[in-house]
This record gives sequence, C-alpha cells and structure tokens, in this order.
Amino acid sequence: MQDFTYRNLISHIDINRDAIEFIDLGHSDARVAEFLSDMQRDNDMIELNLIRNNAYKEAVIMPLHIINSESDLLKEIIRDEQKTFGGSKLFYINDMHDKIMVMAVPKSMDGKLSMVISKLNKVNEKISRLNSKIKKDNEEIYLKRKSGNDKKDELVNMINRNFKV
Repeated sequence: MQDFTYRNLISHIDINRDAIEFIDLGHSDARVAEFLSDMQRDNDMIELNLIRNNAYKEAVIMPLHIINSESDLLKEIIRDEQKTFGGSKLFYINDMHDKIMVMAVPKSMDGKLSMVISKLNKVNEKISRLNSKIKKDNEEIYLKRKSGNDKKDELVNMINRNFKV
C-alpha cells in the first residue's frame, strides 16, 4: 500500500541576531565547553593543533532557529556544510544542535564569518530545493486522493500551492 500522507515544508534556518555572543578567548571561557565534543570529533590534525595550542583568540556563538520536528534533517544538512575543502571544520555545533561557534585567529573573524554565512546560505538553498520536491510530492498525493471529494484535501492543496515558507 502506498503512503498518501502530506508532508510539511521544512523551515529555513535562521540566526537569532539578538543572542549572538562575541568571546575573547584570551582566557578560558565556559561557553566554549558546550562545543568541545564537536571540536574533537572528525576534525583534521591541523585544526586540532590550532585548538590545542590556543591559536584561536576570538569566537562568535550564534544561536540557530531550528524547529524540533525538523531538527534531525537540519542537523544532517548543517553537518554536511561544516567542513572546508581541506577537511577542517569551519564552525562547531553544540550538543543540542541549536548553536554554532566560529573560532578565529586575530583579525580574521570577518573572513571566516563570511565563509560560514555562505555555508548557511547553501543549507537554506538545499532546504528550498527539498521544499520544492515536497510541494511536488504533495501535489501528486492530492491528485491521487482528489477523487474522494474531501474538503480537507482541497484545503491542503490550496495551502500547498499558495503558502510561502
């Protein structure tokens, strides 16, 4: 039996601008601790040496807007964009997957942050493509179910065609 269940669109990720934190890493900061497991997992040796030798002097923590029901898919997409071409991580994700941290050597935060923003834009582009596919699939489901003359299907179809997420 085929599944004729409508799917919800996926919300784009966003950054909570009011809660962004800048950290001077010249001294130990407890806020970095929530990112330690990601910093130590699947990272290349160069990046690990920079971390261990305290080469990074500043960090930015950016809280993300992620809806819990969508979090597994978004976590996977964000992790795919986390690494550079060389294999080092461009940013780190906390254990709750609701914040990312960008670390930089002195006077390089702007450039690194620009790269992270480009990566997050790629995540949102992927989400847009997924949403297009979901809309198409929902339309096909509607066409298969349409013969039932169900008012709910008509309403769902109208939302699917007209509502922008």
